[in-house]
Amino acid sequence: MNDSTSLSLELSGYSAKRLVRENAAILQILYEQCKEFALLTDGEPPSPTAARDEFEAVPENKTTQDKYIFGLFDSRNVLLGMIESIRHYPDNKTWWLGLMMLAPEQRDKGLGSEFYKGFERWVLTHRVKQVSLSVVEANEQGLRFWKKMGFEVIRKTPPRQFGVQTHELYVMSRTIDGIG
Repeated sequence: MNDSTSLSLELSGYSAKRLVRENAAILQILYEQCKEFALLTDGEPPSPTAARDEFEAVPENKTTQDKYIFGLFDSRNVLLGMIESIRHYPDNKTWWLGLMMLAPEQRDKGLGSEFYKGFERWVLTHRVKQVSLSVVEANEQGLRFWKKMGFEVIRKTPPRQFGVQTHELYVMSRTIDGIG
């Protein structure tokens, strides 16, 4: 298994490396830059402990050892984006991508696509067959992005509570074999 702490990116001037709890302060800045996502999903801005909480939040029967958070950095080592994932969830053939954020001023430049592709290449080294994720129904931009990345909707969930909002989710999946 590849326990590398960085992703290989095909982006000049950018790097991606695994974040640890000690990076919570810089991750919190990104959460605050992406507050429109928290408002869309939860109906309220990110909490002051959102980043710290991210390192601890895991599904039932998983531990923080199963969680991988990668940060996307520019050449000045400024955090521009993040991907949070859980290995072998919900089964041993799948990695769950729980969250991907990109600073608003960095969007629509191809960075998100390249960041995800680097993540997927890394996940392939773990002998995984698919990546799954969910998108809240109200996140039309996110749904378009993941469809463009080759994900397909496999089901829609009943409504569930997120903060003060209620959403149905599109559960999406992509069989991975490498993408160009």
